[in-house]
Amino acid sequence: MDITVAAVLSTIWLLAVLFFRLNRIWLPYYVIGSVGLAFLAIFIGRNTPIEPALQTAVASGVHAVSGLVGVPTETFASAPGALLVLVVSQDIGWTMLQVTVESSGLLESGVVFGMLMFYPAWGLRRRLGYVLVALLLTYAANIVRLMVIVATLHLMGKDSLLISHTIIGRAVFFVGVILIYWFMLSRPTLSAVRKKLDKEMVAS
Repeated sequence: MDITVAAVLSTIWLLAVLFFRLNRIWLPYYVIGSVGLAFLAIFIGRNTPIEPALQTAVASGVHAVSGLVGVPTETFASAPGALLVLVVSQDIGWTMLQVTVESSGLLESGVVFGMLMFYPAWGLRRRLGYVLVALLLTYAANIVRLMVIVATLHLMGKDSLLISHTIIGRAVFFVGVILIYWFMLSRPTLSAVRKKLDKEMVAS
């Protein structure tokens, strides 16, 4: 997306958010605000050194965990996001995995950032704290997802790459992200609603 187009869309988004905020129309405020902020965070991440840094961090994290469980891997400082995995079955040798935008966690991190930062029931300090925890959990879930792919590739051979990446890895990450959303957003929301209903019942 062109920078000028992104700037125009961001301005329209900001004006819409301010309108709903000033008029205390909370549902459109939250939906438009969180979705717009997620897109903005992803756009900034993809057009700055944030994405390469995230790719390197994910590859390094998988490399470190692989060493702990005895799966030989290699990373290269000159190739951010590149991870070599030693395959020990079928055709023995090294296979390269590339941490791209789909597996860097940038998309999921942008979504959870937008959802939590625009939650109207919390103060700024609480939102920032939740965002930090959620981003760390998203990173950890992504490491688990890639470790499943690495372990499957290592033990079952290169022919398993498609199914481990497309089906198993995505399923593991999807479950992990849903759990993060539940504990960081849905569960506190339901708890707050329940407390509010309890107070109203006592008052009546």
